[in-house]
Amino acid sequence: MDIFKMIMDQAAGVAIAILLIMRIETKLDGLTNAVIKLSEAIRPTGKDSL
Repeated sequence: MDIFKMIMDQAAGVAIAILLIMRIETKLDGLTNAVIKLSEAIRPTGKDSL
């Protein structure tokens, strides 16, 4: 039974880690989109901008 408890503890730890990684990934996607929008907003347009 000790081995079963150890395996369950490890599985719970892995599940928590996966959930945290997914949350961080979502936040990073949002940050990436914000940076892309900002870079498009400040990018000069037209031929005469150089």
